[in-house]
Amino acid sequence: MRKNSVQLPLVTVLMTVYNAERFIDLALESLVKQTYRRLEIIVVDDGSTDKSDRKIAAWAKKDRRIKTFSLPENCGPDLASNFGLEKARGVFLARMDADDIAFPDRIEKQVNFLLSHSPVVIVGGQCLLINEENEIIGKKTFPTEHSEIYRSLFKLNPIQHPACMINRQRLPQGKIYYHNHSILAHDLELVFELAQYGKLANLTEPILYYRQMPQSLSLREPKKTFRATFNIRHKALRAYHYQPSLGGWLCHLTQFLAVSLLPAKLIYPLFRRWRFRPVRMPTKGVAEGWQNIFSGVFLREILR
Repeated sequence: MRKNSVQLPLVTVLMTVYNAERFIDLALESLVKQTYRRLEIIVVDDGSTDKSDRKIAAWAKKDRRIKTFSLPENCGPDLASNFGLEKARGVFLARMDADDIAFPDRIEKQVNFLLSHSPVVIVGGQCLLINEENEIIGKKTFPTEHSEIYRSLFKLNPIQHPACMINRQRLPQGKIYYHNHSILAHDLELVFELAQYGKLANLTEPILYYRQMPQSLSLREPKKTFRATFNIRHKALRAYHYQPSLGGWLCHLTQFLAVSLLPAKLIYPLFRRWRFRPVRMPTKGVAEGWQNIFSGVFLREILR
């Protein structure tokens, strides 16, 4: 960015980590090499039992913007996030997962958007899906306008949580809080809550490589995940004064019936066909330009 970095708002990037030694290096590398430099990167190790803590410490030695904290035992992403939030000093708060990879200009694009759209309280973006081998396997597209995002809240989570940035200036005392009764859907509840204080938005372009892990809890226990989602939606009616559209109610009820009647092994494959789209890989030999971003072969290149 052309402006003097001292004049730019401080951005806190909050990452919680639990046994992510395979992917933490790529995640942190993608943050320290952001085009937007005025960052504090808060990493909370949530009682990892692998070598995550050593890798985090090594990165902190190389970059003073990384602030590390370790919890004595695994508390879960909500409590670990709340611990990190108490340390956050940034005007804007970005979330990031320990197994994802941020596009190099992700933070810069989101900061510019929030600075030019003051009514927006949270902004996300589009995501490319990658597997454990860093190969692109699809993409997730999200609505970009507030009205469409708001209506979608009773159908799906319309803002990918590790791709979001929050404007704390729009919140009472600038506070953000994750409710620990909704571990499988605490990110959705946060969006419902934030919608009371400002508009919702997503950037039109991809800003995050989002990793799909077959062993994740949401994939292993889809019925439990969807039931947690249904409970949060119902809570939003009374606690956050959410008003779903007729289409939202119909989608919600259809999902409820499907989850109740179908065997667990069929739920996620059906949801995946509805929600995710395949990505056509670039032709062999393409090594520069915009198309590079869409090829898993070049994940390392874009971080250089």
